[in-house]
Amino acid sequence: MRKRIRAMIVSVGGTSAPVIHSLNHSKPEFVCFFVSRESKKMLEQEILPNLLFKPIFSDLIITQNAELLTDCYSILKNNLPNILEKWEVVPSEVCVDYTGGTKTMSVALALATIDNSCCYSYVGGDERSKGGVGVVVNGKEKMRFLENPWDEIAYSAQKEASILFNKARYASAAEVFEKCLDRIGKEKKPFFKALVEMVRGYELWDCFKHKDARVKLYRCKDMISTYAFGSDKKESKALSKKVEENLNFLDRLQESPKFYFLDLLANAKRRANLEKKFDDAVARLYRAIEVLAQAELKEEFGINTSDVKAEKTPEKVREEFMIKYKDKKDQKIKIPLFASYQLLYELKSSLAGEFFKYYEVEIRPLLNIRNQSILAHGFNAVNEDSFQKLFRSVVKFSGTKEEEIPEFPALNI
Repeated sequence: MRKRIRAMIVSVGGTSAPVIHSLNHSKPEFVCFFVSRESKKMLEQEILPNLLFKPIFSDLIITQNAELLTDCYSILKNNLPNILEKWEVVPSEVCVDYTGGTKTMSVALALATIDNSCCYSYVGGDERSKGGVGVVVNGKEKMRFLENPWDEIAYSAQKEASILFNKARYASAAEVFEKCLDRIGKEKKPFFKALVEMVRGYELWDCFKHKDARVKLYRCKDMISTYAFGSDKKESKALSKKVEENLNFLDRLQESPKFYFLDLLANAKRRANLEKKFDDAVARLYRAIEVLAQAELKEEFGINTSDVKAEKTPEKVREEFMIKYKDKKDQKIKIPLFASYQLLYELKSSLAGEFFKYYEVEIRPLLNIRNQSILAHGFNAVNEDSFQKLFRSVVKFSGTKEEEIPEFPALNI
């Protein structure tokens, strides 16, 4: 059932009967007449006297040139927002009737209201004058409604949002979906709400706000799954499957810091492959290498790199660590990346063995490039080749399989 029309924007011209029929059919509380200088007299003498109701507000917009699209469009865009604000109606309560006026006026009215209206109407009929090619015969009028053009426009918006999402522009993609959400019909709203939640979830995840991301993705999971179940598109089913996989990863994130290592690798890949931000990508790889050592020390040896207890360090490096890494303020031993692997090596960790196996030839030169980058201590830019080499080295020495690294879905809906 179509929602009651509270407000109408009506173009006037040609003949008065269709306009009278349209208004008396809907009996809106608010009416705005879009007229030309020539049709203003028709409004006053023929239309208003024949209305069977009295609107609360009746507004008027007059175009000085009914045949010039720019004039018609600009006067509508300049005046309609204030009128709609005064009426205090939501888009779904507004109907635009473009039956009357010149063709130019009708086009301008459609263009000027496409962002604000959820309903369009046209008065047609089965009988017309002039052998069927003229105007509708009086008394034979029929209302034609296009409930919501945004339901169709939303398909192109989905494509735009998908492109943005796949380029890691999550906030922009969410804004596109949110714009549709304000205008689409109620049947599509649940799915678009789920898409907004999903994109905002991945946006949060991309910023390492894992708990908030998890909440968002769980909110949208069932609707995404329901949509995929009812769709014959393999892309929809792939999206549902990927959301499930990603949630499983987020659920396990609290189990071990090693999952943060994998997440940092994934984030680095997005920065490099989707955004071509290689300095950002290498900075994340550096942190991933550090996190891996911190996780190993914590889980295998009960050592916190921000507060290393002297008695837990081998005698061979104890004195060196006490001298080099003791914080003068709180007297705690705090060790950086290289020292973490040095300590692991002395503790006979196989991870450290793999790290130093590749360190001199592969890892150290690349870390030096990172240290000279604009995001570290220097003024140089990191290139794609340096990132790819360091990424491969990290994957190799850590024993990571590519399929272990979480991937965000590729949107194609």
